[in-house]
Amino acid sequence: MCAGSALRQECGQQYREEYRRCLEREFLRGRAGACSDPSFGERLRQRLGPEPALLAALQEDGPALLARGLRGRPDPGPALQGLAGAFRLLELAAVNLYLFPWRREFGTVQTFSGAYVHSLRPALPEADLVRSFGRLGYEQRDPHRLAISRLPPGPELVAAACGFFACRLECEILAEVVHRLRPHRLRPEELLEARRLAGDVEACVEMLQQREAATDCGDGADLYQEMPASPEDTGGEDAAALRWRDPGSPWGTRDVPRRGWDCCGDGRCGQEPIPSMGNPKPDTSSSRLFLEQELGRASSPLSALAMGSGSPQVPGEPQDLPSAAPQEAPELPCYQLHSCLRRGALPSYCCTTCQQLHAGACAAGQACRSRHRGQELRSERQQRLWLQRTEVDMLLADGSGPRS
Repeated sequence: MCAGSALRQECGQQYREEYRRCLEREFLRGRAGACSDPSFGERLRQRLGPEPALLAALQEDGPALLARGLRGRPDPGPALQGLAGAFRLLELAAVNLYLFPWRREFGTVQTFSGAYVHSLRPALPEADLVRSFGRLGYEQRDPHRLAISRLPPGPELVAAACGFFACRLECEILAEVVHRLRPHRLRPEELLEARRLAGDVEACVEMLQQREAATDCGDGADLYQEMPASPEDTGGEDAAALRWRDPGSPWGTRDVPRRGWDCCGDGRCGQEPIPSMGNPKPDTSSSRLFLEQELGRASSPLSALAMGSGSPQVPGEPQDLPSAAPQEAPELPCYQLHSCLRRGALPSYCCTTCQQLHAGACAAGQACRSRHRGQELRSERQQRLWLQRTEVDMLLADGSGPRS
């Protein structure tokens, strides 16, 4: 065990002892229940804030419980409120067994009760609830009942109650970060990552604000956003214009003009216009790549335009598009398909460091997730766009050698 981990374990033991004294002090005053000492709660929160790793010392599976409780939630704010309430009920169950081990009503937990159905089950997966009650000596006797099979010693019950109390404080810390960043809606993964890396509330808020600002400038790895198209852009059709960002989007950093995707590649990357289905022999003298997709019609093919002075337009396209300004375009990275992707399979992760797409079960992709920068490809549309862009890159790279 490293020195830092040993120090946190020792610190965790000190907080457990202080928590026990608070419980017994409140019990002697005639108040029994979850810890309500504001001074102890504030001291633990002040220590937990800049040192999130302390949570694992107080509750070994605390970080995992939080991650699973937030997984798949579109807005972590309400989810954190529900988690805090669930941890309070688990803490109360441990305190009741510690203070009143002889009371028979605390020996059984009915899984059809209101508290279990409306507070515990919506906040945490069933397996985590059974495991958490198992720490308190409960076993699942049937689908509707958990019962005490072995009452743990007092110190174990205190440690469990203190751990659930620390999880509740962690929910409050994360909820404050979410509140400070309103109206920006955070994904649970980025919230937990910032908490792990940055520490206290101020540092978390600053890190997430910087990421948001970088994303707005086109420097962040973020998912593309759908923007409503104006009537003049779509000719009255109900379509959506897409804003793309690199590396968060497969096609570049520019906002979409009219209904096209401007992929600002240049000749150094070996990129050329892609032939459309309706025009098999486009002009290939330009080194700029321009893709267009008719968003309102499922049968509309992708078409390509050669951008730049002197490049003829594809027949049938509007002739009033402004010509490109004579400026140097940024070079886009050329992506590759990792060997884990079989023909026809969709990628689930894009590593912007290796510039490769990976399948979900790929071991190399898992390593990239922990060591490199990249993004999860969640929607099928995004997966297909990245796959298309990468296949184009590979085709262009194969054909970009010297020509006779």
